[in-house]
Amino acid sequence: MTGVLQRIGLAALAAFWLLAGELHAASSLLIWPINPRIEAGEKAAALWLENRGQQPISLQVRVMAWQQAGFTDQLQPQQQVVGSPPVVTVAPGKRQMVRLISMQPAAAHSEQAYRVLVDEMLQPGSEANPQLGVMFQMRYSVPLFVFGAGAALDTGAWAPGKDVRPLSPDLAYRVEEVGGRRYLSVHNRGGAHARLAQVYVRQSDRRVALADGLLGYVLPGAWMRWPLPPAVLASGFTLEALINEQREPLGIPAL
Repeated sequence: MTGVLQRIGLAALAAFWLLAGELHAASSLLIWPINPRIEAGEKAAALWLENRGQQPISLQVRVMAWQQAGFTDQLQPQQQVVGSPPVVTVAPGKRQMVRLISMQPAAAHSEQAYRVLVDEMLQPGSEANPQLGVMFQMRYSVPLFVFGAGAALDTGAWAPGKDVRPLSPDLAYRVEEVGGRRYLSVHNRGGAHARLAQVYVRQSDRRVALADGLLGYVLPGAWMRWPLPPAVLASGFTLEALINEQREPLGIPAL
């Protein structure tokens, strides 16, 4: 779209604020939680938008279906989950709750993935946007997971009831070379997403960080990959990461 300024800031922002549970933006917008879920039997989840700046902020909220294919995220419009209200203006120092409403339950014993897109809008005719149309100054992308009847994310910190099936990721990796560059490719064979943070490679007596904060997500059945630093050899290393809400790093086996 001509004249539209879109800067996608999720990766760096979420990496820094992953453990704090909040998403801070350069525009003084605070978003929390950064990992909302609609649990089985629930109809909605809350997403809070707080304006810590000196000027009102106008925001558009959309929920997109989220899949991964070809090592990339793919977002598509959908109507199963909606944000209400879809457009808000938050006054300085105030906060606004947006309800993420499930219009159609997820399939039983399964997890469905979405991305909540929050676009900061510059209103036409303002000093920052003298043009006639609405401009998008910044976009934030927040993952949302909806669980069907009898399903719940296995966090390792609670014992589900007899009628609940805990879902967990099942990860494995391999090293691939593409275009002369080596990549870490991670496959999720489990029934739940994997959020990978604080990812390290142990090789001989060295420990090399791939990500001190958030590396990324791998959805069920998907492959995702990230470039390996030159200091990491092609084989003979172990991979460790914080996965979802686990408090201790777990080893990820090689394929």
